[in-house]
Amino acid sequence: MEPIQQGLEQSFESERLSRWIRECQDIDELREAALALLKQLDQQKSARAWLAARASESENAKLNILAELIKKSGEESTGADQDQERPEP
Repeated sequence: MEPIQQGLEQSFESERLSRWIRECQDIDELREAALALLKQLDQQKSARAWLAARASESENAKLNILAELIKKSGEESTGADQDQERPEP
């Protein structure tokens, strides 16, 4: 899997915030920014976890459907084999 590439807009925003943090002299402003970024990070983690769970559920559903199709196919072919073994009256 390839690493996720940051878009141009995200790169500019990250650079802007980095400069602001380096240049900021007000501890209260830095504290507020840190708390806002922490809240945003928590929301992103929650969103990722939710998406991963939904993707896993979807994949499991697909595998269950595939297993049922294979099972039915096996039952049909076993039934066809038994029909071929029976002598006709």
